[in-house]
Amino acid sequence: MNPRTHRRTLLRAGVAALPLAAVAPAAQADERSDRLTAAQVSSWTDAYLEAWRTKNDKAAVRLFTPDAVYEAVPGVSAQTFRGREAIGRYWREITAGQSEMTGRHGTPVVTGNRAAVELWVTLRAPAINPDGDHWVTFLETNFLTFAPDGRCHRNTEYWNLQMGRLAPPQGWGTA
Repeated sequence: MNPRTHRRTLLRAGVAALPLAAVAPAAQADERSDRLTAAQVSSWTDAYLEAWRTKNDKAAVRLFTPDAVYEAVPGVSAQTFRGREAIGRYWREITAGQSEMTGRHGTPVVTGNRAAVELWVTLRAPAINPDGDHWVTFLETNFLTFAPDGRCHRNTEYWNLQMGRLAPPQGWGTA
């Protein structure tokens, strides 16, 4: 795939149809360095948000190593998912009642093979917010550990849930 291929072209093709290298460019080490870059983490996070938006659990699990750990709520064993099968099951269940999801991410902070990235996600979720128009906003930070192939080996989420559709404040997401 041409590295200059426009993102919309990739999305029209469907995340599920793309090779892992196109879905998770963070997996690809720079030829001159094995250091993870903010650009690679941004590309990975774009694919993560697109999988969430489209409720595509198959695309989501391809972003993770086969033995990945996904901590939706750190320290709570019932919210810690080990391996792709468990991660896929979690994604199917958690996104089933969601609609109209939009998300953005801030500038990742990277050190070695680890990154922290802020997410600002709004979506409709009647089960979470049964009143009115059902909007909720997730203010989230993910701490990610990447394998040498660029897939995520560990995702630990810290999030705050707000009822309603909130917009990020001025300057949000800048590192």
